[in-house]
Amino acid sequence: MSIPIEVVGKIRNGDHSEMCVRVEDDTKSTGGYLVYQWWKNSNGPNTGGAFDDWVESKQQLDEYFAATGWSIDWEQADIR
Repeated sequence: MSIPIEVVGKIRNGDHSEMCVRVEDDTKSTGGYLVYQWWKNSNGPNTGGAFDDWVESKQQLDEYFAATGWSIDWEQADIR
């Protein structure tokens, strides 16, 4: 599975309408990857109300996305 880095994707089958996701390569700082998730009126602690998860390797990133079962349209979402 190829997961784009620094690209916003719209999750078509998420728990919230208009749910978006973006992966940030944080290997230089933490050694892993941050997975940001947000939707209209989300109130997470990050910029734009986003929530985040962290995985420690590319393999775990692939496993994370496989486990979610998300159907994602990459580069189709509005960035806020």
